[in-house]
Amino acid sequence: MDPNYISLEAWQHVSTFVTYIWLFVLSMVIFAANMLIGHNAIPSLIKSQHIPSSLNKARVPFYGVSIVAFVAAVIFVLLAFQGARAAIKLIYPEFWI
Repeated sequence: MDPNYISLEAWQHVSTFVTYIWLFVLSMVIFAANMLIGHNAIPSLIKSQHIPSSLNKARVPFYGVSIVAFVAAVIFVLLAFQGARAAIKLIYPEFWI
């Protein structure tokens, strides 16, 4: 299982992989933060009467952003694995022995 010379094309695939992994992490942080605010913080603050109960309607946009961020995270991780697979195929053309 000898690796080939790592060409410019392989490095481009590695760069694509790293970029999409960072976008995945960012999307997951956005997802988690919005879920934390919408599903935990707002109801807790309403129950303890630190904020008025009319702000319960503000949870819906947080859930919307969470859904969009989660879908984006899934897409980014799939694209990252596609780039990683392409890079591995170029570096190790016969990696299944």
